[in-house]
Amino acid sequence: MANLANLPETPNAAQRLEKQLAQLPQPKDTPVSAKLLPLQWHLNSTPKRGQLLARTDVRATEAWKHSNGGRGTVVAVIDSLIQWDHPDLVKNIYKSGNHPDKLPGEEYGWDFSSSGQGDADTRLSSQELSQIQAEWQNTFKLPSDQLLKKYQQFADIFKKRNPKASPGEIAHQIRNLIRNEISSEFHGTWSAGVIAANSPDKAGVLGVAPNTQILPVRVFALGGAINSASLGEAIGYAASRNVDVINMSLGGLLPDEGLTEQIFDVLDSNPNLVIIASAGNENLDGVAFPAGIPGVLSVGATNMTGNRTFYSSYGGGLDVVAPGGEIQNGMSGGILTTGGTWLDGFWQGMSVPDNSWGVALDPVGKYVQVQGTSFSAPIVSGVVALMKGEDPKRRLSREEMVSILKKTATYDGLNLSSSDVNRYRLQKEVGFGTVIDAPISRPSGIFAKAKPVSAQEYFFGKGLVNADAAVESVRKR
Repeated sequence: MANLANLPETPNAAQRLEKQLAQLPQPKDTPVSAKLLPLQWHLNSTPKRGQLLARTDVRATEAWKHSNGGRGTVVAVIDSLIQWDHPDLVKNIYKSGNHPDKLPGEEYGWDFSSSGQGDADTRLSSQELSQIQAEWQNTFKLPSDQLLKKYQQFADIFKKRNPKASPGEIAHQIRNLIRNEISSEFHGTWSAGVIAANSPDKAGVLGVAPNTQILPVRVFALGGAINSASLGEAIGYAASRNVDVINMSLGGLLPDEGLTEQIFDVLDSNPNLVIIASAGNENLDGVAFPAGIPGVLSVGATNMTGNRTFYSSYGGGLDVVAPGGEIQNGMSGGILTTGGTWLDGFWQGMSVPDNSWGVALDPVGKYVQVQGTSFSAPIVSGVVALMKGEDPKRRLSREEMVSILKKTATYDGLNLSSSDVNRYRLQKEVGFGTVIDAPISRPSGIFAKAKPVSAQEYFFGKGLVNADAAVESVRKR
């Protein structure tokens, strides 16, 4: 969530939201609906883009008509805080049965982020809340002069970046920085909502597969602390619970040998299990790990206009793309999902201002608009859950499911930016398999120049996932 310190603060947020919704039509003839669905352009872009512009979504609303919404499937979300008691999530949380290796107190997933064996709750603990509550409330309570004094180090950094900024503008950037860092502790809640949100009172949001169940698996402690051993344990745990899909909205540039072996073992032992991971937000040729591990489906990100997002990695190892959102030029371009700062503890002892802030859609952050391949991956996890819901006897293997997903993906609605066209021209000339590092290019080995893939495949893999076509293909099997 970098570079978001300048996001505007919107006054009268509740009133403005109602006005915005009044101007947007609900998608037609959907078997499930929710008040905020017109804002979820990744599910159906027509309400926001109109009938004349090409669709840039995954056609989820059409897929719902031809599927059971992912009923009978389970998606493990391996991530940070998963606040599974969010009203739009709680009905779709998988409850652990009597597994032979059931952990002490295990009921709704497991938290591998703490020391020792971990614990049974992936949600924010009272102890964790106490660590971040004061910082959170400072951003709302402190006047600008006091805020600048308290966070002098941040103030100096922002002032150095923009010498002409006023004290008020710098204070605004500090508020956004702290609020976005704290709200992003609920990254796992964001990912879970993209997959399986299902607003019970129809007032909230919907996931791609509104009837699938989520197995919460936490691997990040506060501040993003994680180790590969815990991640490996989490993957093994999820597989042992017989989930259909594992979503990992995480990754790094360097491969980890132990983690790679663990994933290979899990894939070999579970031929129907689909593991999906984010391609990475580094804007580099070559996807991150674990997305780059053979057998893991890697997902890049597109924006509402059908371009590759400015951050999405591409090229080597990229399988498919899905909407990932872009909010630099407007919050409405983000992926709308479930947030975590609506918890009473964040607002205890203070009044809630009627304005949106940072990535929040509403004053308390019950819903957020976010960007990243972290959200294109769970969109695809939701699509696979829809597909598996139409294969109740699990006749189709992982390879068959992934093959269908790729064959039904399309370049329709996708556009190459002029900068991407030029980037491709340069890469094609120096040869694929060569890392461009201006002002020189360096070969990655002594090989003949590789036959270039098309520019579309270079930046979009096999294309934009089409949930409706994929579901229909599974049904025909």
